[in-house]
Amino acid sequence: MGNWDLTIGDRYLQRTVHEAEDLFAQVRGEEPIGPDPLPFKVYRGVRRYPLPGRLSWDLGDVRSTFADFAGAGAPNREETSPERVLSTLLHYGYGFSRWDVGPGAVWPHHRMVPSARCYFPTELYLWLPRSGDFPAGMYHYDTLHHAVALIREGEFLGELSELLGADLDEAGSVVLLSSLFWKNAFKYRGYSYRLCAQEAGMVVGNLLMVAGALGLRGDVHYQFPDRPAGRLLGLEPSEEHLFAALPLRPAGRSPLEGVTRVSGGRAGLEHLPPMRHTYVRPEGPSHAHDELFTSIAENCLLDDGVDFARELPAVSRCPHDVSSVLPAPPAREEPLDLGAALRARNSGNVLFNPVARTLPLADFWEIVRYATEPYTCDLRPGVAAPGVSLHVAVFDVAGLPPGIYRFCREHGGLHVVSEGDFSRPLQGALPVPNLNLCASNMALYLAADYAETSRVFGNRAYRLINLEAGLVAQRLCVLSAAHGVSARVHNGYDSASIEAIVELDRAKLTPFFQIAVAHNRPGVQHGLPVIF
Repeated sequence: MGNWDLTIGDRYLQRTVHEAEDLFAQVRGEEPIGPDPLPFKVYRGVRRYPLPGRLSWDLGDVRSTFADFAGAGAPNREETSPERVLSTLLHYGYGFSRWDVGPGAVWPHHRMVPSARCYFPTELYLWLPRSGDFPAGMYHYDTLHHAVALIREGEFLGELSELLGADLDEAGSVVLLSSLFWKNAFKYRGYSYRLCAQEAGMVVGNLLMVAGALGLRGDVHYQFPDRPAGRLLGLEPSEEHLFAALPLRPAGRSPLEGVTRVSGGRAGLEHLPPMRHTYVRPEGPSHAHDELFTSIAENCLLDDGVDFARELPAVSRCPHDVSSVLPAPPAREEPLDLGAALRARNSGNVLFNPVARTLPLADFWEIVRYATEPYTCDLRPGVAAPGVSLHVAVFDVAGLPPGIYRFCREHGGLHVVSEGDFSRPLQGALPVPNLNLCASNMALYLAADYAETSRVFGNRAYRLINLEAGLVAQRLCVLSAAHGVSARVHNGYDSASIEAIVELDRAKLTPFFQIAVAHNRPGVQHGLPVIF
């Protein structure tokens, strides 16, 4: 047992991707366990510091964090005080953004990222230095009240440096993302770990975009000793795990040292006293996850150097030459505001039956061209592209023949995989037809080589692939919203069919995300913006 017993990760992949239809059927046939957890985690008996309101309506260009966007210009400098920058970062990064009312408001509470049934298991914690009325310490972001709750007072930058294996002297703050599993697992049982990792990745991607618009740079850490991390934040080990950490610093400063981590020592943090805070829990004080869930949750944890990645992943090269690529046109220079895109972002109606309307070719390219832009993390050296590939099934895009394509950053365009209209075969790969691909503009698939990734990272590979796929998916969702279309993240597909139709099986790739992009049909609900 443990991170390097790869049969555990292989089994979880088989059950949650290749046999997902069986798990969905099981979920549909069972009642949720107890009452729904609250969509917001609110600590009791701690000091709470309200964040400044009257936030900027505009954030700057949605593409400003991407190196390939030449027209980025200067990021938004309107937010000057540390408290106001923090308030903007948290609200636009993962804030409570919309409340739906009306007969179609099945899941009324929305944030800046998609979430399965709007359960939002991701939680944000922060290390903040002393600033104004805020003492130095570890905080939790109280999304419901747009405030930060102090859960451990003191200077902990040294402990975080030890935990992440990085020099954080230039970091002005550190954002830490956890997953509070029961907020999702009460409904989805063993399948929940996949959803939790996907959502956490989307939050990582969103925070990086918002931070970039505010003149900050985030370097992402996915590898750290899990139990000491939980001890620092006072997390209950059976119900909440840290998934990622983002040290933030001014964008103009040099990259943090020691981001790539192949092995590491034990960061015990034994000197820290135990800490347990209570929070509002209508579901009761305890619950038990099923065996499938605990198999992956407990056996992808890292304790010390022997559990970390044993080598750096190999750099994959495109097997095709540039002559076979359909090149992308020059990037648009018209501004696309990130704030407006995040407020407009939506996943469509519960039953996603969009309006059949052609997507302009220029909009298509602006949606897909930045999806796999490089970023800095501890999985690969330097600034590198995420470890997932983007495959595009085009149905209705002006000037682009229908077919299956693979987006290639290396050659700056699309490689043709197969020509023809594949909307009906891909629609047939949906066991539950709760979205209409035949009226969509395109379907996007994010895929990875799980066997190779697990050879490098152990069972942690399952978490890492879904985190990075989530990061890319959020870019696609926000860029779609910036161009007036909805992006529906959807896991309810038959993996074997997708692998055959998109021809992923030839490259031994597994599809981890399906995203339908289309013009949403007006629903029977009204979205009320939540503004601080």
